[in-house]
Amino acid sequence: MIVRRNFIREKAFDARNSRYKEVELFEYSEEEQEAVRQKRKTRTRASPPKIKSLNDKNSRKHFRWLLFNNFVEGDYLVSLTFDNEYIQKSIPERKREFTNYIKCLRRLYVKNGLELRYLYVIEGVNDEARFHYHLVVNSGNGKVTRDEVELLCGEHTNSKRLQLDSDGTFTSLAVYLMKSKDTKKKWERSWNGSHNLKRPEITTDDNKVSRKTMRKIQDAARNDEVRAIMSKVYPKFKVIDYEIGQNPVTGRDYARFRMIRLE
Repeated sequence: MIVRRNFIREKAFDARNSRYKEVELFEYSEEEQEAVRQKRKTRTRASPPKIKSLNDKNSRKHFRWLLFNNFVEGDYLVSLTFDNEYIQKSIPERKREFTNYIKCLRRLYVKNGLELRYLYVIEGVNDEARFHYHLVVNSGNGKVTRDEVELLCGEHTNSKRLQLDSDGTFTSLAVYLMKSKDTKKKWERSWNGSHNLKRPEITTDDNKVSRKTMRKIQDAARNDEVRAIMSKVYPKFKVIDYEIGQNPVTGRDYARFRMIRLE
């Protein structure tokens, strides 16, 4: 008789030497692992609400990671708001004008010996708000000024410097910017960014955390001692926040962490 063992799988949203990472720990089995490797004969499609919820969750996680690992305090949040004449144009025309603005920005940065990095969010497509963009750009330690960035789009532009939250991240900014996800249709993407952004890697490790350690994490959650245990598992990182519970479908324990690298 073959005995199948259960183990703890670590799924990390990370990249080499990144400042910020997200980790999920959950119980997994050799039987499940073998089933995944086998060719599937049939597939059960999840209901649309579950698919949308999962996609939104992963999209927000990806956006957070890009924002936290590509931009620093002192970079700029630029808001581009447009008048009624612009709003009456077709969506392709709007996108073309925004693309032209990005081209002008890129030329400005090249002129100052910099490479432009940006991450943007579109708002006001399906709701009553005025159509506008929020654009996060690097400042090059102030080599490109806010005035220069604003003048490229005239009276419709305002900007401010990014400021870190007390936890050392831009969490409040990420929540504010991603609120547009709630009004998006299924086929619309509410954000995008430049190709030169540092991208996350999704890795799995079945040897990082033992079942014994996982039990300690579960027990520590009752006494708020999780951070002490995690400082030993991830000594280079500090836990910002966490969620610990049981999967309502499998009944198995899970733990999710958001962490920032120690200085």
